[in-house]
Amino acid sequence: IDAEENGKRLISLHSDEFHAFTNKIHRQIEYPEGYDTISEDVLAIALRGYLFLKHTQELKSTKYLTVVDFSMSSNKKRLWVIDLDDKKIVFNELVAHGAKSGDVYAKYFSNTYSSNKSSLGFYTTGGLYHGRNNLSLKLNGLETKFNTNAFARGIVIHGASYVNDDLVNRKERIGRSFGCPAVSQKINTRLVNTIKGGNCLFIYSPIVEYLQNSDIMNANLYITVDDLSI
Repeated sequence: IDAEENGKRLISLHSDEFHAFTNKIHRQIEYPEGYDTISEDVLAIALRGYLFLKHTQELKSTKYLTVVDFSMSSNKKRLWVIDLDDKKIVFNELVAHGAKSGDVYAKYFSNTYSSNKSSLGFYTTGGLYHGRNNLSLKLNGLETKFNTNAFARGIVIHGASYVNDDLVNRKERIGRSFGCPAVSQKINTRLVNTIKGGNCLFIYSPIVEYLQNSDIMNANLYITVDDLSI
């Protein structure tokens, strides 16, 4: 359904035109040698939430979009940091899921305390602090039912010795966390310093309950054509 605002045509985040836009972004993104390609479908969902949060002014910074694809094996590099200004991938890394979320694959998610499970959905990144896992990045969950307790649960990005390429090369499963999206100690400092300060983070899994009940994913928002020019 076409609509107008101040003479500008509006586009639904669920329209064919939006799909064409996400397809274009997927094709434009540049990857350093050896980096894996992000799923077009997952990127489309991430961009839908990113643009919603940009429109509702939840994002202090719109430069970086971080996507974690928990439909993938934990031994695959399933975290991407996308520089949307320059349309390039700046990180593609291993990332751990919660111990109670599953073994090699994350299948179970929770927003409750002491669940030791990962939490799905959209977040904004906060500030850095030094905690029991050394340098860590606070995360603010934006989705009721899915991740709003993340901050209080201490769900943060931090470096962990159990996340490293050597384990993968030995065909061993990387370790699991108490629910944090933990990354390798080697890249943690660079990564958290890049995405801190109000950027968008999205943790994805094709869980029907999330896909059907996420307010951000299913928001019936219309944006102008100009808003698509990221």
